Amino acid sequence: MLLFILAILGGLLFLVGVGTFLFQAGCALADVPDRGYFRALPLYSATLVVCLPLAAVLIWFAGRYDADPNDWFGSWRIVAAVGSVFLTWVLSAGIYALFLAASLRKGLLIAALELLLMALLAALAAALILVVLAIVQINTRPPLQKGAKGERPAFASWLDPRPASERQPLAPVQP
Repeated sequence: MLLFILAILGGLLFLVGVGTFLFQAGCALADVPDRGYFRALPLYSATLVVCLPLAAVLIWFAGRYDADPNDWFGSWRIVAAVGSVFLTWVLSAGIYALFLAASLRKGLLIAALELLLMALLAALAAALILVVLAIVQINTRPPLQKGAKGERPAFASWLDPRPASERQPLAPVQP
């Protein structure tokens, strides 16, 4: 349990650190005057403190109305996740417009760019993890075994849905 809590705290720390850079990138792309990292950190942290618990409560509350409340990807939780992304976008835009002395339109643009960059970063991280796992799986699987003469190779036996007693042996290969 302690390891799980430490992983969650590490993930939140990473989110705050990287999210502040993405907030600065959103400001730069929206032509809003640049703030330094340590001046942008409290603003992004305030947005995170407002939006993250609200999204978690919304998803948890909607999950109670699923057919199976223990299902992580029930239909109501997916709807609540989409709604929480929209709510996060709007609340972040309001906070950014309030504290950056920018229009609400610029705040919406900054928040949208930040969410888009965060989604792209999450997709890149997931792709990297999947590639590493594929390499590990390739390197740890046992070598392919060849069948005896007239038998199907081991990898081809699962392609034929018939039981082994009904399969025809392969013809020997003529050189």
